Amino acid sequence: MRVHLDQIGPEGYDLDEPMTEAWLAETLGKDSPFRPHGKGHLRAHLDRLDGGVVLVHGRASLEVDAPCARCLETVSLNLDTDLDVTLFPVGKEPEAGTGGEVGDDDIGIGSYAESEIDLANIIRDEVFLGLPMIPLCREQCRGLCPSCGENLNRKQCACKPVKDGRFDALLKFKTK
Repeated sequence: MRVHLDQIGPEGYDLDEPMTEAWLAETLGKDSPFRPHGKGHLRAHLDRLDGGVVLVHGRASLEVDAPCARCLETVSLNLDTDLDVTLFPVGKEPEAGTGGEVGDDDIGIGSYAESEIDLANIIRDEVFLGLPMIPLCREQCRGLCPSCGENLNRKQCACKPVKDGRFDALLKFKTK
């Protein structure tokens, strides 16, 4: 998914392309718990401004599967990620804010080299930002029994509740 600057005319450049399942799997990485579920799709419009600045606006849509963090059942997640990035030629990027903090002006800024824009990196970054940190099958997921491993969403097991004694000393703690 590379675009050469010469392809971006005065009216801009439109992309409407599928993202293959193989490319999505490679982008997510072999160690990621997220796996693509079919193809994704990219729609984007690129505008070229003075000084080599390129504006990228669009949307990346894809579906991924991941294990629920509580019960380990497969969860299907639909990601519909906005792309809104301003790209500068390498060496002409705006200076970072002072104090090492990221401000609103620093978000959505990237760079490109040698008159070629690699949209794959932009898509990867935006997709990773759109993934949930803790995928859940539903908010009320009851998880697994800590004793027998039964999925408590399907049926209640006969195990007795396990007492966690790690914090018993705090029960005796009193303040004045």
